[in-house]
Amino acid sequence: MSGFNDFMDKAGALASKAAEKAKDLASVAAVKTKQVSRIAKLNMDISAQKDTIKKAYAEIGRLYYEAHHDAPDGELAQACQEIDVAKDAICQMEAEIAQLKEEIGPEANDADFASVVDETAAQADVEVEITVEEPVPEPPAEPEAPAAPETPAEPEAPAESPKPEDEEPHWN
Repeated sequence: MSGFNDFMDKAGALASKAAEKAKDLASVAAVKTKQVSRIAKLNMDISAQKDTIKKAYAEIGRLYYEAHHDAPDGELAQACQEIDVAKDAICQMEAEIAQLKEEIGPEANDADFASVVDETAAQADVEVEITVEEPVPEPPAEPEAPAAPETPAEPEAPAESPKPEDEEPHWN
């Protein structure tokens, strides 16, 4: 019976050590989880700060452009020129839009593509049909032909059995 008691004592000690180890691992995992969470939060905060910096740089650039676009400093001259070119292009496009809207008339702001096409067709005494093509379904794939049976490989030569003279003598 003392063997059984020794076994139970050892099993209890082992279970206690396993429980302690599990507790330690859980504690380490909790610490690691908190650290990973903190890293994620810090990365989000860094991203927010970078966004703040980017907005501030843009504001500085806008203020500089407004104050100095007529005579910018050397290295900023190209950036100011790019802004001027883009602003000119926007003005030209807006003027074209205004001209097109004037040609269309007061309903230009309410017009959508379908109504413009229908109205234009009615005025021109032309029928216009708008069709939407459905994609053609692909034909079902043909079943694959069964694979040709593989030709049997050359039979391997049987491994040479040791010659009686190579064998060690068996003494009984």
